[in-house]
Amino acid sequence: FYGLDNLKSNSVCMINFELDCQKKSISQSFMSMDGSPMALDGLQSLINTLSANVHYTGSTALPKERFKLDVRTLNDIFQLMLKVPACKSAVLECFGVAYDHSVYQCVTNTEKKSDVTTQYTISDEVNDMLKSLLSNRGWTSVLSTWCIKVLGQLSSKYASFINSVNLDDIMNFWLVCPPTRHLIEMMSDCLKNITQEEADSCISALLEMLIEFNPHYDWVVAYMGNSFPEMIISRILSVGLYDSVSNRKETSGNPGKLAKVKSAIGIVCHLSRSHLKEVENGISELYKLLPSGSSDMTEIQKGVLPFLLHMCTASSFMADIIVKVLTSAVSFEVLEIVITNNSWIIEYYGSVEAFRNYLSNVIFRLDESVKGLLHFIFSTEDTNCIVYIQEFVTDFVARTFKKLHGSRPSEDFPILSALLKPSCLDLIIPNLLSKRKWYKDTSVNFLVLLSTYRGSSVAVQALAYLLCHSEGEEQLCLVYRLTNSLQPIHGGLITQSLKAALTMTLINPENSNMRLQLIENLTLLLSWENGNERGKLSAINKFSKAVQMSIEMFLNLLSDRNISIQIVTIIAEAGLSELISDSVAMQIAESLLPIFFISLNLCDPLEKNEAVSNIQAILTKISSQSSVQSFILRMLIKTATDDKFGSLLGRSDESVFHQDNHVSLFEKNKKHSTLVSESHRYNAVLYSGVIGKGPRMAVKRFGDIRREDVAQNLDIFIETLTKCCVSDSETTDGITRVAMILLEILSPDVMYNGLPWPEEEFLKVTIERDLYIKKTLETQPVLWEILRVLAVNRPALCYCSVILRAPLGILMSQWSSEQI
Repeated sequence: FYGLDNLKSNSVCMINFELDCQKKSISQSFMSMDGSPMALDGLQSLINTLSANVHYTGSTALPKERFKLDVRTLNDIFQLMLKVPACKSAVLECFGVAYDHSVYQCVTNTEKKSDVTTQYTISDEVNDMLKSLLSNRGWTSVLSTWCIKVLGQLSSKYASFINSVNLDDIMNFWLVCPPTRHLIEMMSDCLKNITQEEADSCISALLEMLIEFNPHYDWVVAYMGNSFPEMIISRILSVGLYDSVSNRKETSGNPGKLAKVKSAIGIVCHLSRSHLKEVENGISELYKLLPSGSSDMTEIQKGVLPFLLHMCTASSFMADIIVKVLTSAVSFEVLEIVITNNSWIIEYYGSVEAFRNYLSNVIFRLDESVKGLLHFIFSTEDTNCIVYIQEFVTDFVARTFKKLHGSRPSEDFPILSALLKPSCLDLIIPNLLSKRKWYKDTSVNFLVLLSTYRGSSVAVQALAYLLCHSEGEEQLCLVYRLTNSLQPIHGGLITQSLKAALTMTLINPENSNMRLQLIENLTLLLSWENGNERGKLSAINKFSKAVQMSIEMFLNLLSDRNISIQIVTIIAEAGLSELISDSVAMQIAESLLPIFFISLNLCDPLEKNEAVSNIQAILTKISSQSSVQSFILRMLIKTATDDKFGSLLGRSDESVFHQDNHVSLFEKNKKHSTLVSESHRYNAVLYSGVIGKGPRMAVKRFGDIRREDVAQNLDIFIETLTKCCVSDSETTDGITRVAMILLEILSPDVMYNGLPWPEEEFLKVTIERDLYIKKTLETQPVLWEILRVLAVNRPALCYCSVILRAPLGILMSQWSSEQI
């Protein structure tokens, strides 16, 4: 048996046998399925059957009657291939016909939504036969190449049965089909068992099929990419780049229309979700092709960025990967060479303007990589490329503004949503205070853009940061710059920002530096505003108006004695709103009075006078409301006579008020209500007492005060008290209230407080009270000063006759005893 010609694929096989050798020896070389030797006539019949069926895969339809191979015949053909390797091409093509027949049945049954898996027996038998050859390394390369070719033919032939262009849907369609699933699994098994050289050959064949059967073969390459990601991804990226460069002239200015490049990009995008690391490594290898030491660029180097930018337009996820690798793998030196040599921009995009528009559209798709891009921008060194980057950022912001003005309200911009994330804002906002003007301008542009896109919250956050961290006039001027830019869009911006800044300082009480810086900046801004410097803000958004709207938050900061005087100055310069409520006015008075007495002890005369003047102005303002006046006068007198501040007004060390178990009903009342208690009015509070005395608290007093300072402090106190008595340009009612309050404090008894002088025998009843009042007058010089004011403003002193009777009664008793 020596006359077998080569069996040619893709043609009708014409096999001529020359039976010049012994027929018996030939027939014994082939065994039928039952194990008996095949007769020579049977062998000739087998070859004729093979010739009749081999050229079949390329037909567009599949008449069932043409396929005449059964399982027995296929087994005989398989044995023929094993005994006569020269006919393996024809035998494998015949097996392809068997797969073709099974795939036809599969796709038609899928279209009819019927399940007839039993009709795939032929392809199952062939699959079992061929798998038995995988243990022989000589067959793995042959079978892998054959699988690659058959899958391409079948995918192209039956592509019309798939009603989707999505790669995932297409892959799922073919993997559900048993014949194609067997083929691709066999190809994967072959690639696992072949050498590196054989693998390169198979990948080349795979890419050739990709080109020949594009785009129907993409799913095969994508599947193999999942099985061999590193090898497939790197080769596809390389082929895609070289195809893009070689076909550039055919699609000048629009490289994305090349079908092969589209397929390569689609496959890489599909694999990027599950093989992110391999895709990043492949892209990094492409970036390494960029020039590093010379400004002359080859055609491949010119095509790297256009190819990668085109990949960005295919998928936002791929865009994030490419930008992420760019910011970490490309140095500023390489980027400078690429940017300054813009010949590739002209060749691929026609003009710099077209390139910027293309690049802007790419950046609009970014999401996860925005943080890395911002870090890249804000770490740009002082090289020539910084000018180009700055120009592009400015151009990008301008283009984004145009898109925002022409967009629908519900339209979303991925990059803007990404910039609003805290991780990105933490990069943008601190760069407002950068020493580099380029960083500062970029941050301002981004913040104005984000505030336009999403509302005032971003601007409020940025302005609050500036108020708390700006150092010096130059940095603080950014507050005006941002406000003037956003004022037409958002109203009440300064008030919201000031409240946010105050909240930051209250949340972080340990950060005293930030709190002090905020107060200093506010003081400077108010001085600019009152002096009409640095430009004017609209009346509704002045800083004085913002301070008035945030007065309660400022009161919470008065507990910090390091900044209390500065806060009083800020409140005084800003003024108080005309619509301030009684409860807020009482809170202001209660918070300012301790600061008032602390100011009396200041060493610097100028600072002392300024602080006192500011507090007097504020108290005078709120005491003009008659409902609040009583509260202020009571607080002034009570504070002037307590243990803590009494020494500032000449009080002696002996204290008649200090009791270990003393409970202030006034403090208890304040916890229940902010209403004012008028003198000699009946107001009650339920007080159940204190269990135990608790820890003994030391009363803090000021040190020794000079007589000159005490006299000055008394004058300041009386001046303040007199000013607070003014209500609607009249002082009579206020002075009367002072008399009633003083009487209530010194003589809280209800009985024996009448105006007439009592009978002499009643002095025995009130002796204890009179001693108390006399002792108080001796230790509290400020009370005599108050009585002197009451005497001048008649008839207020009449209400305090009890106070005058007390020391006189004691003296009369003493004189009477001396006479006896």
